[in-house]
Amino acid sequence: MAYDFSPLKVLLIDDSKFMRVLLRDVLAALGFNVDNIRFASDGDAALNMLRDFRFDFLICDINMKPMNGKQFTKHIRTSPETWKPNIPIIICTGHAEIEHIRDARDAGADEILRKPINVQNLYERIRAIIEKPRPFVESRNYTGPDRRRQEMPYEGEDRREGSPLEV
Repeated sequence: MAYDFSPLKVLLIDDSKFMRVLLRDVLAALGFNVDNIRFASDGDAALNMLRDFRFDFLICDINMKPMNGKQFTKHIRTSPETWKPNIPIIICTGHAEIEHIRDARDAGADEILRKPINVQNLYERIRAIIEKPRPFVESRNYTGPDRRRQEMPYEGEDRREGSPLEV
């Protein structure tokens, strides 16, 4: 399915100017209007921009200072000041180790994009947030998109059986 990305507003958050420009150029190649793409060099600057602009989704580097991508994402997901805590967030990382991927997921990332990025991989992540948005979960220990990618049948003991909450 082909999309018209031109009206979408995107915030690119990365401490590397090279990566911000590269991401902008890749988005432009996908049909995004470069006038709708804004930049922030860290999480703090991005939070300030989010007060003034309404974006459709964010692309955020995981390794920045003073506020890194995981801290930024958790803040967006849990702060009462956030105008849209369920805004889709794609986190970019140069670390392919599973613990970095889990950390980004557990911070509340919708999608993870490994560096080096390319047009196809970025397109697939954007398509995923459009075509398969995950339900937003708010619980005591986690706030963000459902971390499960697929419905898995439960085959264990029904612990709710006989519970006053049983329906």
